[in-house]
Amino acid sequence: MTRPVAWSVLLFLSALPAFAGPRDDVYAGSARCAGIADDRTWLDCFYGSAQPLRTQLGLSPAPASQTQLVPASGSAYIPPAQARPVAGPPPMPEASSDFGHLFGGKPLVSNVRMASYSFDTDGIFTVTLEDGEIWQEASNWPTLAKWKLPAASYYVSILPGVLGSYDLKVRGIKGYFKVHRLR
Repeated sequence: MTRPVAWSVLLFLSALPAFAGPRDDVYAGSARCAGIADDRTWLDCFYGSAQPLRTQLGLSPAPASQTQLVPASGSAYIPPAQARPVAGPPPMPEASSDFGHLFGGKPLVSNVRMASYSFDTDGIFTVTLEDGEIWQEASNWPTLAKWKLPAASYYVSILPGVLGSYDLKVRGIKGYFKVHRLR
């Protein structure tokens, strides 16, 4: 190869885009989360930005609620107040001050698949449903949940409980859990 041809090839190759690996994708995604002011939302976006490396390592995927927060390449985070409205979890029903819920009632959620679940250091669970609702076990409830399967294996119903409380029932598992809605 002659020297001018070799230089031409090198010049051409240097003009091609570099192919970034999963680590570079994670760095770039986390940098796009920088415009998020709320710490919890930023942290969820940061966790979501790690999805390319999670995929390469064969780890379970991050929940959609986290990966959807990561702005697309070349764009910035748009705060929810400025974003176009999107379907989210339905609003909570009005709390009843009477005894209408004393013996249960119409389910708020009926057989909705879990998107994710986690346990805190005290064993109290937090469940995210496919529709985006997030429910947490009441701290004064005896913790009995021993879920081991992937979240998508479980279907949840949430019913009104006694005196305005809420009961989470998992299909195929005996009993129920007292919960409150976080989002």
